[in-house]
Amino acid sequence: MAPIRIRTLLALTMGGLVLAATVTVLTIALFAHATNTFELLNDRTVLILEGIDHEVRDKLDSASEVVNGVVREVRTGGLRSASPEALHQALSVALATTPEVEVLLYWNRDLVRRLAFRQADGTIVREGPEAEANRRIREALAVIPERGRQWGMPLLEDGVTYLNYAADVGSASSDAAFVVAAVSLEQFSNFVAEIGRQYGATAFILYGDEDVLAHPSFVDRGIAGGHVVPVAEAGDPVLLNLAQGQPVEFMGSARRQFVETFRVEAGGSYYLVMYRWVYGYGPKPLAVGAYFPRTVVSDTLQRLGLSAIAGILVATIGVIAAIVLGGFIARPVRRLAANASAVARLDLDSVERPPASPIAEVNEQARAFSLMLDALRVFETYVPRKLVQRLVALGARQGMPSEMRELTVMFTDMVKFSEISERMGAAETAAFLNRHFGLLADCIEAENGTIDKYIGDAVMAYWGAPDRMDDHAVRAVSAARRIAATMTADNERRAGKGLKPIRVRIGIHSGPAVVGNIGVPERVNYTIVGDTVNDAQRLESLGRELDAGADVTILLSAETARLAGLGASETEDAGPHPLAGGSHAVAVRRLNAQPTEVGAADEEGSRRAAS
Repeated sequence: MAPIRIRTLLALTMGGLVLAATVTVLTIALFAHATNTFELLNDRTVLILEGIDHEVRDKLDSASEVVNGVVREVRTGGLRSASPEALHQALSVALATTPEVEVLLYWNRDLVRRLAFRQADGTIVREGPEAEANRRIREALAVIPERGRQWGMPLLEDGVTYLNYAADVGSASSDAAFVVAAVSLEQFSNFVAEIGRQYGATAFILYGDEDVLAHPSFVDRGIAGGHVVPVAEAGDPVLLNLAQGQPVEFMGSARRQFVETFRVEAGGSYYLVMYRWVYGYGPKPLAVGAYFPRTVVSDTLQRLGLSAIAGILVATIGVIAAIVLGGFIARPVRRLAANASAVARLDLDSVERPPASPIAEVNEQARAFSLMLDALRVFETYVPRKLVQRLVALGARQGMPSEMRELTVMFTDMVKFSEISERMGAAETAAFLNRHFGLLADCIEAENGTIDKYIGDAVMAYWGAPDRMDDHAVRAVSAARRIAATMTADNERRAGKGLKPIRVRIGIHSGPAVVGNIGVPERVNYTIVGDTVNDAQRLESLGRELDAGADVTILLSAETARLAGLGASETEDAGPHPLAGGSHAVAVRRLNAQPTEVGAADEEGSRRAAS
């Protein structure tokens, strides 16, 4: 069967696109419906609280305004020199014009009281003078700042609790020292009961976090104006559990208008509780609020849910089709992308050949990728994979500028390789060298060294490039010790087979060298050049003269020993030596490289040796 082209497949999926458009329209409609519903709920919440808030402020502000008006008249107006009787009469007149206030009174300097109060039928009655300032009254008046004014704590008088506003007159010429207005709590409970009936909610007013100031149930229980009731005694399980409520997320619009909303569980049911704090009317803030059963929200959500279910059923068909067709197209593309990522990391061992595809373009892509993979596997045979990976990680895909760098260089060489190899055939020699280089490479790469090249039976490696290393000398010395441990283990294996040991010379030197891309544009090597490289090779060659017969002879310059922090017990002074071809003598030290504990890389080397 001929492969299906992508444009043909896209044509078959047009029905899915139409379905997707339908689902999109349905989603937008549901979202708009839900948004409008929640906005209406937010508006309803704010409207209820605005009504309670306005009523509370209207009544309480009337009390503060009438007091401030009387004080102003006493200080600067017509009541400045009024007699006590005239002041008393003025209180009656002011009270008659302020229906929100039940009591208006003043105290003179001797704390003798004259008051006017409104009876149940609206009649204004005056009482006094009376010297009834008990300790509680004295304490309340004492905290009013001079020429100041404030709302006090709720006070219980004659079985009725009042919120009171008091002001210091601050006039020595007047009989009045303090003017006080009081508003009873009874009218607040009546009001919250009425507004709750209008909106199908239970309205309330709290005094701080712990007391109920007004509640519909107070009217029925005959305590509407009696006293402030602690939440624990108010008989309202919703308010009792308010502290354990959970915030409601969809009431964002209400929150922006300083309304707090919570979901509260009480008696096995859930309620939506909202309230707003009102400050400035006493030592504690007032919380005006209301709550209603969650069914008000859940019924709306249920209708939205039914609409959503219908849309989901239709959309499911389209989604299933999209998944099947999308997977059919995307599977080979994803596989190819994963393989391409592995190629970018030069992790060719984990790359799989992409299978043939019935889609023509994908099939051509798979064939081209397989050809590229074959070429790269040939290429990596001749290029140091780890070096290329580091250069790519350092952003060197477009080439790196050459620079002078402090680094450490190592040369290794096999002693009497010619004698060893002359008894081997070509294939056996290659296998022998490959195994030997594998042992050395494991040790070098375990210390993050870079193998520059293989020269016959020798290895050139360096530390400090392309990655900068502050401890390049330490790592080079550690790699030499690993090589010594690995060669000792390998010689034990050879001895068990009746073979002669393999001995190695190592030269290490630290210093400046030019590092970068060296060569012509068509053939570039990332390598290092300079006297440091030459001196390291010459130190290795000097090993012929200073060879003590050990499996591995390691010579290093005094500079490398210093940078590696080697102590006197770790090296032997071999004296200064004029290196062949060099213009100066180099202080040489021999590393005491007795086999020590074998690290992870040494274990790998030992494993190779055992094999």
